[in-house]
Parts: sequence; structure tokens; C-alpha cells
Amino acid sequence: MHVLQLTDTLPPRIGGIETALLTLFRQMPDVRFTVLTAQLDAHGAWGDHVRVRRLALRDAVLRMTRFLPPSLRRHSHLLAIPPHEWQRRMAASSLPADLVHIHSFAAFRYFAGIGDRHPTRLFALLVDWLRYFDAYQHPVLFTDHSLFGGPPEQFHAVRNDLLLERLRFVVCVERSGQANVQAFAAARGLPIRLWWIPNPIDTDAFRPGPLRPTNPLVLGYAGRYEKEGTKDVLRLAREAPAWVAFRLALAVSDKDRAQAEQEVAEAGAEVLWNVPYTAMPDFYRGLHVFLDPYTFGAPRTALEALACGRVVIRLLGERGTPELPGDISPALDARDSAHFFRDFARFRDPGILQRLGNRARALAEAVYAAPKVAASYRGVFRAVASAQVS
Repeated sequence: MHVLQLTDTLPPRIGGIETALLTLFRQMPDVRFTVLTAQLDAHGAWGDHVRVRRLALRDAVLRMTRFLPPSLRRHSHLLAIPPHEWQRRMAASSLPADLVHIHSFAAFRYFAGIGDRHPTRLFALLVDWLRYFDAYQHPVLFTDHSLFGGPPEQFHAVRNDLLLERLRFVVCVERSGQANVQAFAAARGLPIRLWWIPNPIDTDAFRPGPLRPTNPLVLGYAGRYEKEGTKDVLRLAREAPAWVAFRLALAVSDKDRAQAEQEVAEAGAEVLWNVPYTAMPDFYRGLHVFLDPYTFGAPRTALEALACGRVVIRLLGERGTPELPGDISPALDARDSAHFFRDFARFRDPGILQRLGNRARALAEAVYAAPKVAASYRGVFRAVASAQVS
């Protein structure tokens, strides 16, 4: 089996897609991967079954945009997308392979949104070209990382309809995404083969550790600083009672670092910046509770915390259907901080923390363990590879 893996990002960058790829590659030495990416391969230690082929045209275009007027230069990342997409189609179509596997497709979302706001013939043609997957000349499997998830109104607002009209094989990592795609395909009569396969977690690396004393009770969160949920966590940290401490692991860009440091300092939270993947198990084991502030789905960081035997508290606001069961991942209304901490006080009981933590670990092993997820992908790869390119 030979898979052409298309991705805009690779480890050692920090993020969900990067970690998912690294985990799957490690679990699938029997599958040959050729990774087509514009990113320099700074990781290197992939194994003999993974080859990274760098596509350099995007960076060449970005270098040339330095000579453009400032009004155009600020859109340089968009200007580089069509040449990069053209190059990776040419590369994919020139290589023998069983299928193409795409992890999300941010470029399409950008241009589809611009086309909605500024409807012109040019953007209509560009969006149509971006979704012309036959150009890869291999069957295409699309793994969705949150693009299709959330409430139905969000699903339609980002023009998922245009993308799904051209896809035949889709994997969703979230249940809400699966439900949205199922409903859309049924309404349009589209022959989409759909699978739910969650994010893979290395449950050997992410293992439970003993709970530390609960005075103070340590609440944690890990994610990108610019994500909307970070603000909810920092608000709770600013208004926390004395028996609570906050410990965060935030990924941040250099340009946002000064602002982020000031905001976190004002909240009185302990923070670790840009924590490498290999150090995250120790981060989770230093917590009592992990907070999930997202409006839908279950972020990879929450699943890693589950695997480390930590309670994951979902912060209720305007949320859709929960991804995790309530008897393992309780939900608390966090819109009012004082109400949240009164409700949260019951988790000061170490017995409750241990009991829910044991359930969390059992769920991680049963559903999210990397070998199980890799086995699911093997089956999907075989199904997709057997399809004929139209």
C-alpha cells in the first residue's frame, strides 16, 4: 500500500494535524507514505516507510511577493496557494500510488469565503479548480479536522457544500462532523462513503501518574493562544478562588508572544510556551483536571488528558452535542465564574478525581488508542484504493 499524504504542516510544529500524522506514521510501518508538503522536513526521524518530498514553489512565490506593493503583500499567503496547489497536483499525478490522503484543506475555505463575500467570475473559477480532485489522478480520501463539525448552521456557513459535492471518501474525527456530512449527503443524494475515525492517541506515552495533593487543585488547559476558548480559560483563572491554581501549555507565534505573556500574567496563571509533544504527558500528569472550552468536538489535548487519567471538564456555553460521555467528561456552565467554582468544588474530593480518571483512561484505551485508530485507517485505505478514478 502506497499513500500520498498531502499536508501543509509537519512536526516538529505543534498542533493536532501534526501530531495525528506522526502518531499514525509510527503505527503503520506496513504502509508506505510519500508526504507532499511545502514545509522543510525538520523532523527527519520518520522511519524507512515515510518519505518527505518538499514542494518549493510556495516559498518561491512568497519570496517574490516581497517586491509587491504593501496592499498586495499583506495577502501573500493567499497568492501562494494556487501555485502550491498546482505543484502538488503535478507531483501527485506523476507518482504511482494507491490513493491520495488529504488532512483538511484550509486553502479551499479561504477562497470559498472570499468568493462568497466578493462574488466574481475569477473567484468562482478558482474555487471550482481547487475542488477538482480528479487532477490528482488517484482516489482521494479527505480527513476532516473540525471543518465539517459543529452545529449545522456553522457547517453551511463555511461552504462545506462546495467541497463535499466533489468528495467521494471522507473521514470525520468528530461525531458532529459525521452527522453533518451524513445529513448533507442524504439531502443531495451524494454517493459519499463516510467513516468516523477519532484522533489517535499514543496511550503508551500518555499514561496515568499519581494524583498530587489537592491543595491547590490544579486546573489545566493546552491549546493555541489565539483560539477563542483560551479567553474563557483565562477569565476563569483571573476570578479563581484561592484553593485553585491554573497551569497552561500554550502554543503561540513570535508575533503574538508579548501580548500573550502579558495577558496570561494578568490572569495569574502558570504557563509553559510551545511545549513539545514529547513533554506533554508530564504536563497532563501535573494536573488534577483538564478544561475543554471548545464549542464542539473533543480536541486532541483533551483526549491526551483522558489517556493520562485526568478528568476533562467541558465548559458549557453555547455548545452542541457533546463528543465525550457525561459520566466521564462532566459539563459545567462556565458563563458565570462564581457559579462555575461553586459547582466545581465537589472535584476537590480525591476519590471522585480518581474514579473519573480511571474511567477516562479506560475510554482512551478502548476508543482512541493509536493501534485501534491505525487499524481503522488501514481498512479505509483498502476501501479507497479499490475504487476506480473516474
